[in-house]
Amino acid sequence: GSKMEKIPFDVVSIDIGSTTRDFSSIPGASRYAISTRPISDLVRRIEKEEEELKGKHTDGTTPNGARVVVVGGGAAGIELSLALRARWNDLLDSKLSIKLIDSNNMLFPSETPACRSALQRVMEKYSIEVLHNLEVDEVTSSHVHVSSNDDDDDSAVNNADSDDTKTKIPYTHCIWATGAEAHTLAWDMHEQFGLAVSPDRGWIRVNRHLQSVSHPSVFAAGDCCEIVNGDRRSPPKAGVYAVRSGPILIENLTRFLDVGSHCTTMDDAADERGLVAYSPQDDFLKLLMCGDGTALGFRFGIPLYGKWVWELKDHIDQMFMDLFDVKNFPTYDSKTNKNEVSNGEEGDDKDFDTAQYDQYESKKERMKAEDACQLLLRTDDDVDFQRAWNVLREMMGDEEYKEDVLSIFHRSTIHTQ
Repeated sequence: GSKMEKIPFDVVSIDIGSTTRDFSSIPGASRYAISTRPISDLVRRIEKEEEELKGKHTDGTTPNGARVVVVGGGAAGIELSLALRARWNDLLDSKLSIKLIDSNNMLFPSETPACRSALQRVMEKYSIEVLHNLEVDEVTSSHVHVSSNDDDDDSAVNNADSDDTKTKIPYTHCIWATGAEAHTLAWDMHEQFGLAVSPDRGWIRVNRHLQSVSHPSVFAAGDCCEIVNGDRRSPPKAGVYAVRSGPILIENLTRFLDVGSHCTTMDDAADERGLVAYSPQDDFLKLLMCGDGTALGFRFGIPLYGKWVWELKDHIDQMFMDLFDVKNFPTYDSKTNKNEVSNGEEGDDKDFDTAQYDQYESKKERMKAEDACQLLLRTDDDVDFQRAWNVLREMMGDEEYKEDVLSIFHRSTIHTQ
């Protein structure tokens, strides 16, 4: 193997993300399936398969089209199912079967019935067949072998193909989108250096300052860590939490270095350096693109759907990507010990802003609750996504306003049932 190199550090931040759950442990998965992680490999594999499909369709060697099986009923699996329907349906003259394997008895079980019903309508609209209560046992070159985890109902595998047990699902393309699993690197650091990790999953354990509970000079953020903060649960493995923790992480790394490394206990280190606590939000705006210029969203238990939801998703993503534009990068002035970022005009620098990239200031005049509810429920193409987004952010910042909008939504839901 390659020679190991030692790199000295005063403080280190471990932000290694995660790998795809069970991809290495389920027989045949890593050999035959396409994993969602890393994303660069996913994109490359999908584009390669698409080019092959184009060639086969042109010369007539794919008369039966394609059969896609997506393993994983979370946001990634749902979006990929919808994306492949959009990309490959016309290519194959609609000869495209897409099945989604879900280990739960419903998609998004933590969401409200209204949101789940909206999702079900979308999946039916785009002919995504969802198979619930299934666990994958093995992947071969032509079939995904599954078994039911529901002892009371074996109907989930009735549409599978097998001579007797009906636990084989045929496929031409298998996508593995099963959620997050810790990298082996975290386990290696635990075994070699005693870095604290969760004993069952291998997530790096950090306090509310994103600082390792075992090594004060080690920090971690994003998917790879588990936040230990009393009885409060660590947030789920979703990109929004990694993004939100970024400004807190850079602030605490800077403060740690400013004070030095002479503190010997975690409490002393946090108190003396004035480390900033990360307080993850309880819920977040979930946005699922449908592949046809529309998207489905969930917030505060309200389903959001239409072109405007896609425009909102695209806008938020673009705002985040703009952070990586070179002209927006901060520069460090060693004389003033400050980070500075230019707005593009020579000689006009300002202190580097560590606030959230989508920080919002409440409006003096906000939309009436009834009008706000009606706006969020609209699905036509004339909705201004900025106005709808402002409503959602006003609801996030004002509990009373949120409850007013939700009460109107619940009343309208009852009346339409």
